[in-house]
Amino acid sequence: MESREKTIEISEKREQFRPVAARGSVLYFCVVEMIQINWMYNTSLYQFLELFDYGIDRSPKAPAVKDRVQNIIVAMTRKVYRYINRGLFERDKVTFKLMMAFKILIKAQLLTGADVGVFLKAGAGIDDRNKKYNWMDQKVWLNIVALSKHKFGYEHNFFFKELPERIARLEKDWKKFFDENEPENAIIPDYEDKITTDQNIGMFLHLCLIRSVREDRTVLACNKFLRKVLGEEFTQPVTDQIAEIYDETMNNKPVLYLLSAGADPTNNIDEFAKKKKQYPTNKVSMGEEQEIPALNMLKLGQLTGKWLVLNNCHLSLEFMQQMEELLFPKGVVIHDDFRLWITCAPEPTFPLGLLQLAIKVTIEPPKGLQAGMARTFSTTVNQDFLEKVEPYDKWRSIVFMACFMHSIVQERRKFGPLGFCIPYEFNTSDLEASLLYIEKHMTQSLATGSAMSWKAMCYMTCDVQYGGKITDDLDREMFKTYGDLWYTESIFGPSYPFNTLIPEFEYKIPEVGDHQKFVDYINSMPEKDNPLIFGLNGNADLTYRLKESSEMIAVMIDTMPKESSSSSGKSREEEVKDKVQDELIKLLPGDFQEIEIEERLKALKGPKGLTDVGKAIPMNVFLFQELQRFQLVLTNVRTTMSDMVLAIDGQIIMTPEIVACIDSVSDFRVPKKWQFDPTGVEISWLTPGLASWLKGLIDRHFQLHTWLFKERPQSYWLTGFFNPQGFLTAMKQEVTRQRKPEGWSLDEVDYKAEAQKEVITGDDGRIEGKNLSPPNEGVFIHGLYLEGS
Repeated sequence: MESREKTIEISEKREQFRPVAARGSVLYFCVVEMIQINWMYNTSLYQFLELFDYGIDRSPKAPAVKDRVQNIIVAMTRKVYRYINRGLFERDKVTFKLMMAFKILIKAQLLTGADVGVFLKAGAGIDDRNKKYNWMDQKVWLNIVALSKHKFGYEHNFFFKELPERIARLEKDWKKFFDENEPENAIIPDYEDKITTDQNIGMFLHLCLIRSVREDRTVLACNKFLRKVLGEEFTQPVTDQIAEIYDETMNNKPVLYLLSAGADPTNNIDEFAKKKKQYPTNKVSMGEEQEIPALNMLKLGQLTGKWLVLNNCHLSLEFMQQMEELLFPKGVVIHDDFRLWITCAPEPTFPLGLLQLAIKVTIEPPKGLQAGMARTFSTTVNQDFLEKVEPYDKWRSIVFMACFMHSIVQERRKFGPLGFCIPYEFNTSDLEASLLYIEKHMTQSLATGSAMSWKAMCYMTCDVQYGGKITDDLDREMFKTYGDLWYTESIFGPSYPFNTLIPEFEYKIPEVGDHQKFVDYINSMPEKDNPLIFGLNGNADLTYRLKESSEMIAVMIDTMPKESSSSSGKSREEEVKDKVQDELIKLLPGDFQEIEIEERLKALKGPKGLTDVGKAIPMNVFLFQELQRFQLVLTNVRTTMSDMVLAIDGQIIMTPEIVACIDSVSDFRVPKKWQFDPTGVEISWLTPGLASWLKGLIDRHFQLHTWLFKERPQSYWLTGFFNPQGFLTAMKQEVTRQRKPEGWSLDEVDYKAEAQKEVITGDDGRIEGKNLSPPNEGVFIHGLYLEGS
């Protein structure tokens, strides 16, 4: 009887701690799913259990069980976040925190998997062309329609059911909200109070609305959402110092630094080694035939306690395979002071055992102009460096200017093709080499009494040190412009401004003083950079933010587990089958028949002034080639859809390729088979959403069909062709033939473009502008956009 009572008592107490186990399972699956993003994020169950035990052992005690449970959950969540987050690259940190927040809310039955799905997919699976507003993109309208149709939470609440009608009723207010610089902090028309009063999922509803209306602000809205769900500290950067990492190491538990461009932890390790009286450390840069020296130093270190740094270990994977065995040698007592430090670039074949044993750390160049400058003045430039060359005031101004230019070109890369046509890996060594040349040049000028040559310093920096990596002429010209602007005598003037266009902060060379004065000025710089400081339009930031948000969403869709069944009770495969059969196949246009194409081409005329017909006309040849390529894509799509239905019905074998296509359609994304051939070559247009891709298919078919069976379009949708360059070449050939009597040759004809005003083109390429008809020479085109302007 007593035994039974004790059993019941233990069971009751154990049940009180079940929320701890539930939170542990949520966090563990978040950690495991990160492997799908990057193999190097592998974490073992043993490593996770250490974090789990830490939460129990180190959390504050409490008299009430309820409070004790809450303390454990908070401590464990914080520890797992800190441990995992410091080993993630910057681009994946928000993804991990979002996964944690979503899973916690789903476990608490505040959200469903479908709710997370509407945040990730939005209107990607909807094809609604009834857009009512010119100020709104088609994609945004589809997102709004998707929101209005979704039932949120377990209560199936149509929260945004009236959203399209409310936008129509308060169009002026919504347009103002849409145009806000920071919509995530603005008041939402007609919905603000309703969202604020919903204590359970109000913050998620706000996030979904921002993601749908202004996708470029998604990452910023995510940080606001995380602040509310997880707490303020989860949005702050993880700043574990090397001393804190060292406290977790053991003589057989190494530290693994994941390398990124421009990152090298060796100096940090050496600085810390001096404090631990381990300097100089033994170092081996791994590569061919470096395994034997590395093995000898490892064994020596295990006996003597000397630290060992193995650099670039992705170049010696076979040696890494042995590392787990070498760290646990049989019959050998390892010295307590021995530590192993490993640096390695991400490598999908890196040994699993070592990944699950080591403490993973990433070090990346900090984001932002201010952070980059602060890092340079804390590592490369110190007080001694500023006193190297006389006259000190001029040397210090040049040093600050060179560091500023270095940070500018580093940060400019984040804007993609708007920043540089081709991305370049500029790093600290480029800056150090430039400063070394300037130091020698100034010293020599002082010794000989000659004037400094700005032209020489600019050439050595912009054309040789940095320019040696630049391969594109436009990039070289742009970089040279920075040099021409800033390598001048005027930087010695009082408070020389780098850019006079920015109203909120004056970027200048501060009054020359000691190192601390420079640091104080850098700390006063804004954390968020205005694109004007890079010489870019303010909308370049929108392009960058949109790219950042869309990449994060794509990664999350890849990572999140697939829903096995939906709220309708059907399996995922059955839903895909219904969508393909009832919607997608019916959307596909008819095939182009080869015999029909040949017959129609024979009758197709050329432009005015050319009497030839059929394939004797260059543009008709181009049309024939486009039709062939389009029909290949259309056949591919039709076959894939048919195979998906048959495989789901069990009539053909479900191959990995078909499974991948089903996954893509379920996520409202375009199957890779439709966009790339087996070798990875692009065969069609690239869009993130399935509905927009199929709309592109229909619109391209419409343009080609109209051209083939009716007449030449009045205006051509240039970006709707597979080979726009071929179109322009064919057009140039026709103009050359029109001018043949005047002796024109193809090599001498050049393009000239004129933007037309007040022109609207219909879907069929019909011009609806005033007093405009197709030109006698050349063509009207549409579909081109300026980005970041």
